Amino acid sequence: MERRNFLLAAGTLAGAPAVACAASLAALPPTPTTLRLAGFRSLVGQQFIAFQGKRGTSLDLLAVRPGKAVPHQEQFTLLFTGEPGLVSGIYEIDNPLAGRLSIFMEPAGRGPATGPGALYRAEYSLLV
Repeated sequence: MERRNFLLAAGTLAGAPAVACAASLAALPPTPTTLRLAGFRSLVGQQFIAFQGKRGTSLDLLAVRPGKAVPHQEQFTLLFTGEPGLVSGIYEIDNPLAGRLSIFMEPAGRGPATGPGALYRAEYSLLV
């Protein structure tokens, strides 16, 4: 076999797994890190568990509010209700439909009269 043909064949074999991997990744469902405004809106009313360390706290997604319209950005706020006591910080939130993701969440006052005592918010600004 000529050296040129050998190198072409070896290059084709080396690139085949990368193409197959890219094709399989394209077929995967969206991950929690790709959730956008519409995805979170479909989760309103769902329960999430917020973890900071080993302690988990149950939260309900109360609302998703759109933010300021900016070209190539999607801005929105997630509002959760739950038991009082969470402080500002990064939390791992887990939901059976959305999966697990990290968010910065902070207290935002008292919850609605019909729900638990505290309101929490997470601000999103995504490049799209």
